[in-house]
Amino acid sequence: MDAPVEIHQGSDPKSSLLDAENQHGVICAICLDEIPLQESSLVKGCEHAYCVICILRWAESKNEPTCPQCKNPFEFLIIHRSLDGSIHDYMFEESVCLLLRASWFDSTLDDFYRYMYGEEDDEDPDEVYLNINNRIGNRRRGNNGSEKQEARPGHQQAGSSSGEPKGRDLGRRAKRTLRRKAAQHERN
Repeated sequence: MDAPVEIHQGSDPKSSLLDAENQHGVICAICLDEIPLQESSLVKGCEHAYCVICILRWAESKNEPTCPQCKNPFEFLIIHRSLDGSIHDYMFEESVCLLLRASWFDSTLDDFYRYMYGEEDDEDPDEVYLNINNRIGNRRRGNNGSEKQEARPGHQQAGSSSGEPKGRDLGRRAKRTLRRKAAQHERN
C-alpha cells in the first residue's frame, strides 16, 4: 500500500514536480499544468510531451524551433487535433508550419507585439511575401512524385505598371527590379 505523498516547504521543487507527474498524469514543461489528453502533443524525435498550444507558441517564437527540454530541432508534432480542429482518438504526425496556420490556433504573440510596438507594422509587404523562409508545405513533383519541392507563397502584382513591357516574358531579375521600383515609387 502506497503512503500519500506529502510536499514540505523545504522539499526540492524538482522532486515535487515528479511526484505530481506520477500522481496526476503528464505535466507540460512550459505551462507546468497537467496536459488534457485531447490537448497533448509529442515532439517528433525526442517524444517530450507538451500542451499543443504551448509548444506551438514556443515554435512560433523561434526561427528554428527546438524542444524546450533537450534542444532537439523539430518540424513535426504528434497530436490528436487535426488542422480543422476535430479531435481524433489516435495520435498522428502533423507539420508545425501547417499547425501554426490552423484555424483553432490563436497566437498571442500578435497581441504582444501590438502592445509593445504599437499598431503600425514596420515590415515591408514585399519582404514578408518574398521571404524564402515562409513555407506552406511540400509538394511532390517529378517521376511519380519522387522529388520534393517546397511551396512558397506566390507574389501577385496589383496591376500592370506603365514601365512593364507588354507581350514579353521577363526574367527573374527583371521582375525583381520592377517590383523594387514599384515599391520605392509607392513609398515616395
